[in-house]
Amino acid sequence: MPKLNCLFSLATLGTFATFALPLAAQDAPRINEIIVVGVQDSHTVATDDTLVAPADTAQMLRKMPGANLNKNGELTGIAQYRGMFGDRISVAVDGAQISGAGPNSMDAPLSYAPVALLESLTINRGIAPVSTAQETIGGYIQAKTYSGEFGGREAFEFTGRTYIGTQTVNEGVVASGFFAMTNRNHLIRGFVMNESASDLEFPDGVITPSEYERERFDLGYSFRRGEHTFAVDIARNNTGDAGTPALPMDILSIDSDLFRTRYRHTGTAGTLTAELFGSNNEHWMTNFHLRRPPQDNMMSPGRMRFRQTFATSENLGFNLKYEQYVDNGVWNYGLDGHFTNHDAVVTNPNVGPFFLTNFNDSQRDILGAFVERSLVIGETMGLDAGVRYNRVTMNTGEVGSNLNPMNLPAGMPVMMNNLSSLLANGFNSDDRSQIDNNFEWFARLSLEASRGVIWYVGAARKTRSPSYQERYLWSPMESTGGMADGKTYVGRVDLNPEVAHEIEVGFDWSGANFALYPRAFYKNVTDFIQGTPATSAVANNIAMMMSNMGMGAPDPLQFNNTEARFYGLDVEARYSLSDRLTLRAIANVVRGERKDINDYLYRISPDNVILALDYTSEDWLVSLESISYAAQDRISLTNLEQATEAYSVLNLSGLIEFAAGAELRLGVENLLNETYFDHLAAYNRAYNPDIQTRSRMPGLGRNVYGRLMWYF
Repeated sequence: MPKLNCLFSLATLGTFATFALPLAAQDAPRINEIIVVGVQDSHTVATDDTLVAPADTAQMLRKMPGANLNKNGELTGIAQYRGMFGDRISVAVDGAQISGAGPNSMDAPLSYAPVALLESLTINRGIAPVSTAQETIGGYIQAKTYSGEFGGREAFEFTGRTYIGTQTVNEGVVASGFFAMTNRNHLIRGFVMNESASDLEFPDGVITPSEYERERFDLGYSFRRGEHTFAVDIARNNTGDAGTPALPMDILSIDSDLFRTRYRHTGTAGTLTAELFGSNNEHWMTNFHLRRPPQDNMMSPGRMRFRQTFATSENLGFNLKYEQYVDNGVWNYGLDGHFTNHDAVVTNPNVGPFFLTNFNDSQRDILGAFVERSLVIGETMGLDAGVRYNRVTMNTGEVGSNLNPMNLPAGMPVMMNNLSSLLANGFNSDDRSQIDNNFEWFARLSLEASRGVIWYVGAARKTRSPSYQERYLWSPMESTGGMADGKTYVGRVDLNPEVAHEIEVGFDWSGANFALYPRAFYKNVTDFIQGTPATSAVANNIAMMMSNMGMGAPDPLQFNNTEARFYGLDVEARYSLSDRLTLRAIANVVRGERKDINDYLYRISPDNVILALDYTSEDWLVSLESISYAAQDRISLTNLEQATEAYSVLNLSGLIEFAAGAELRLGVENLLNETYFDHLAAYNRAYNPDIQTRSRMPGLGRNVYGRLMWYF
């Protein structure tokens, strides 16, 4: 658990603002120390300190206050924080924003930071400052990958880290190596990783398809001298066959090339940080190569319903920040940008002329600027406040389809093709160019009271413009950023940006052997983007015909502006029972509700509690953990959501350091092999004799896992 530093120096403030940079400690000039009152505004899970089994980094969010994940497959975890998820949460990997190629978020941002490469995962607790990222209406998460350290001598030395892991629940295996040549000024690094697994097991059977395979290659170089530090990194992240049973297709391949560069100058007056990053992502998916292919039925031959999709995304972004040190705190100024482009085309490998242009040159560009202030007020009070402006520009190309590839003179394919042409022509004739001018502010006041208590209150106005799916999904499909509710959707070009007004209150109370960090929050969202029953007769008829053929569901939804609210409480706590025995706890309560109608929001995490007892010795530790989830019957009627029952599971883990720099970690998840259903795991979409189609995905069975890490 991170330690609370309620009084910290300006040097620490400068380090926090550039935490996402994978740079080693540098030689910084001495600056005058100014004492500032602050609170624990982040929670970090470090790979070195965490007994982690899964391949998906997003799984680690379950160990953080307020956080969770929506799970559509073993590599496709979508971050959730205080009820919001997906594009509403800003996720950075080593400072870079990544918009994946998959229209259903099969390559969600955290999938670009594999656990075997991860150094730490940090979540901003509560309201994120405007300096953290451009659109943080739902929170901010940053993943930092392991990048090595500069040496202490002129002579070069060889260092590295190996990471080997395995687990029984899917016969998963991962092996990776980090290697570096380093001295006091230069750091040359490389990383290789390979991981694979079979289908997952649960107490009553096997989840198919849920296997995966992935490999990763990185090269990087860092240089430092005096006040200057520079780094450049390139990476190749390749995912092969990977099942996503909660989605209509599985991953055939995701090939991604990533780069990032960073420069930092640390002077006596302030710190300048500049970053440039980008990626090129290509994604193939199918509904036949891992799961059972479509079968013949009375309405159409199975081969006519084979589908494959090729989707791409291009990302380019920059961050430019300057922290100015002044007598009573810090000024923080910044400019940032993120420019994305998306394409996706659906085809049938059995029928060449068939196609549907899902997205064509869909652009979403953001330019932002902010000013932020950290201010000392007397000896016991601190104020952080800032304002931000984002200009969001969106556009897309013309679309089309051929749903009658056999040129039949009559019948359902002809009717569907004619209706699809009507939708496409209407979309193409619309003004698809949209510009949003979004303004944000935040303020946080901290007051140090007696007996180690710091009171906290924060407020903010946050915004988010629609995603490219929400604006430009022209035909009823499930390309919804991983909603995984089984419904088909259509977009709306003229959607308004979401605007959230939120308030958060809490306190930090810590002593010699205890710490308690509760936070209560309320967030009102105007123009909340939510699926509502589609009113287009053309879209409804197409969805009905597709459903009759065995594809999708009838009664599509359309993304529209509604009204919503989120509120709840999350608590992080620890208590040292003795020098070696510590009790840890995390509790989360969140509610998400529509305000325009009497309905709850979809896929909201149930109330949950983690209780853990840790015993620490000189070179080993043991942890017993209980994870309990309440029943979730506050469900979305609009999304036809299914309720889930309460459950609890026990986990046992241990660590032993058997040599210098080497440690072995062993653990058992779901120790008692309980049968349960995870409310955030959505519904089965693939044929499986052990799981009914469109029923809730089951929780995993007993999993024995191990991990060996060696630093050399």
